Amino acid sequence: MSKIDWGNGLLSEYLGCDHTGEIAHRLHQPNASLILERNKKLRNEPEAFDRAKKDKMEQVASIPVIMWEKAIRDGYDLNCRDKEIADQELMRFLRSPEGRACLVTNRKV
Repeated sequence: MSKIDWGNGLLSEYLGCDHTGEIAHRLHQPNASLILERNKKLRNEPEAFDRAKKDKMEQVASIPVIMWEKAIRDGYDLNCRDKEIADQELMRFLRSPEGRACLVTNRKV
């Protein structure tokens, strides 16, 4: 078994079975509060916006897996195959009280 800590609250585990040769991957997110604390820090860090402008891309949000799954249970169609609908649903979620905690920017989305 090997583990990879992605440094953002996610932990990957790779489990192998010697008898069958199969490998399983399990992704854990033990604590969503780590991600939400990091998001809050980024919202209050003006230098993050300068780096984003230089790279011509800006991260808008970081959504913990547990919150993504809860949003789907709450009726947000985040996994819709129609990209336009999925994008609209994502924006609707990010404008909700729970979704705003996932934002890493103070800009309006």
